[in-house]
Amino acid sequence: MRRRLIASAVLLLAASPLVHAKSACMIEGQVLGQMINECTETDLPASEDAAKPQCNSSLPGLAEIGGQVTARPVAACPSGAVAICDSPMNAKARIYYYKRNAAQIAAIKQACEMQRGQWVKP
Repeated sequence: MRRRLIASAVLLLAASPLVHAKSACMIEGQVLGQMINECTETDLPASEDAAKPQCNSSLPGLAEIGGQVTARPVAACPSGAVAICDSPMNAKARIYYYKRNAAQIAAIKQACEMQRGQWVKP
């Protein structure tokens, strides 16, 4: 249950920062003691200035559940993802997951599918 909560919280936060920009955002930190390392890319065009404030800070709402995650813009999500969630919540975005164990991947896959995303193994 705790893994699903973490996966769902991070999936929602990862999908939402870049809904309005064509760019990539690297998200790193920890939530409830678990390391987070993922990247979100989106296809919706917007100016670079609009994307920077959304991906250049700590993500709100995580302190309340025991987390600290930072987000920073990157040119593109790096290779080496262990899994990808495509179009969560019908967003034109992809979330790339890195450095996850099998249990974490299973929880993230379930959260992705619950939010109508397509699960992709690279």
